[in-house]
Amino acid sequence: MIFIILILFWKINSILITKIMRTIVVPTDFSEPARAAAEYALHLAHALKSNIELCHAFKIPVEEPMLGQTAWALYEYPVLKKEYEDEMKKEVKNIENTEKHLWGDDSFPFHPSIYYTCETGDPIQLINDTAARNRTLLVVMGMKGASNLARFLLGSNSIKMIEHTEYPLLLIPSGYQYKDLKKIAFATDLNSQDIKISHALIKFAKYFNAELLITHITDTAVDLIENTSYQHKKDTFFKDLEGKICYNYIESESIDTGLNILKEKNIDMLVMGHQQKSFIGRLISGSHAARQAQDLQIPLLVIPEESHIYF
Repeated sequence: MIFIILILFWKINSILITKIMRTIVVPTDFSEPARAAAEYALHLAHALKSNIELCHAFKIPVEEPMLGQTAWALYEYPVLKKEYEDEMKKEVKNIENTEKHLWGDDSFPFHPSIYYTCETGDPIQLINDTAARNRTLLVVMGMKGASNLARFLLGSNSIKMIEHTEYPLLLIPSGYQYKDLKKIAFATDLNSQDIKISHALIKFAKYFNAELLITHITDTAVDLIENTSYQHKKDTFFKDLEGKICYNYIESESIDTGLNILKEKNIDMLVMGHQQKSFIGRLISGSHAARQAQDLQIPLLVIPEESHIYF
């Protein structure tokens, strides 16, 4: 009897450990960009030794408001949930087949467990709630290519996530296929908050034996070589950073132009910190990360201030 109880305890404990294991959250709408993001996340999961959790938020359609619409919604919910869960199971199977094609059934490399969450509600809230239930390393989302003006003003869920994510957010361009990470570029103004992000990125880069290119982009025309204040700021920033890192400096007419110059340096991923802005601030100037995401050509990793970083 004691032996049986110990076995049951071990199984329950194993399940709990698996569920709180390092995880990559991948939102999906069953589109090709979402599937490309899931395949990219699969490669990351192998390197980072993490699980994958797909999530999908669906809506219950209500054609016309009526007194009984709440009861009707409750009736529709189980039917729609099952339909979407069936689709999620297909997505999980697709990822498992892709993994088998890439790595076979060998015990090495690491094989991630793949879960899914499917609920009605706001997509952004569901993504953050799903991430909060795990030790989430990244949220990986696909982009649908270059946005036209109307779509950008209305905002896609990927763009909205830049403002509302509580975890590092990796945006994958439409049609982009995974390639080995050799050079990861981090755009910074050398502020103190970015020192913490740099330490995390060094750990992240080590999983891929990649070089971290820490790049200061400025639109201020100053001779920084002779500027002692700047040199002190730079020395403070790099003081405790150790690893496969390199410093780069870009002076351009605007930050966005500087970022475009940086993307031409044969990099495999662009990383940007993101500061939360007020509604008025977003309305007036938006964010550099959001503007870069409009015309995405390489993966863009956005790390918000005060985010949960578990690299």
